[in-house]
Amino acid sequence: MSSELLDRLYDELAASGRPLEVAECAARYLQTNNAAVAAKVLENLVSRDSRFRLSRGFVEALAPKAPFAGRLLAALEFAVLDFETNGLGPIDRAIEAGVVVFAGGKEITAFETLIDPGTPVAPFVQTLTGIRPDDLRGQPTFEETWPRLEELLGGRVLVAHNLPFDRRVLRNEVARLGGDRSIGASGLCTLRLSRRLHPTEESHCLDAAASRYGLEFTARHRALGDARVTSRLLWRLLEEAADRHNVATWDDLQRFLAPGRTRKRKDIHQRKTGCSCRR
Repeated sequence: MSSELLDRLYDELAASGRPLEVAECAARYLQTNNAAVAAKVLENLVSRDSRFRLSRGFVEALAPKAPFAGRLLAALEFAVLDFETNGLGPIDRAIEAGVVVFAGGKEITAFETLIDPGTPVAPFVQTLTGIRPDDLRGQPTFEETWPRLEELLGGRVLVAHNLPFDRRVLRNEVARLGGDRSIGASGLCTLRLSRRLHPTEESHCLDAAASRYGLEFTARHRALGDARVTSRLLWRLLEEAADRHNVATWDDLQRFLAPGRTRKRKDIHQRKTGCSCRR
């Protein structure tokens, strides 16, 4: 559970772009009535994680390596990922994965698979996705699926709509295999990019964002169907960022998405839930 907590904390700190007080973070992320103990526990956890730096009671997220620095967005390959999960705590398990490799406005290749998580599947997930426990029996495990996913994700920009969620699912599954939890550090969230480009819009869930650009689903709430729409949405958003804000390179995009440039707001559909616009 501490790894899940640290991933969430890192995502928050990276998005804020500034250090936060350890005590403030501990109060939010650790369930205890003793604030001093909570701060000590969190400080101990982050001190052993190379993604963080501690200084005088504050914690900050260190910038990940930038393998795409200086690259033209039009020349990059994007691995657009979507997971369907079992919907059960404390950590969601993947039950379906879809990946679309996308570059220059075109789909290069795609992959989808059901995944047997070895766990039950929440009723609301069965209703939302149509994926039943019987459908998962005999399907490959994540361990069996990982070599193909790793091949598709390697060397490409990881993209998802609500990237923190899908990246957490990916990292948790990879961690179970003893792999590197830092995978996907240089990623791109289409939810975040949509908010940045359209700050006055009421919703940025995938349904709303796709509708703004006239994009249609072949299979909503299924991994490959959602990944395909997200890949097309990504390209439309990048085109708009280029036309309106002269965003041409990876570095331009990072500056454009830098925190503090627009008023922050919480999208009611940010988290994947049982509603019709889960993200």
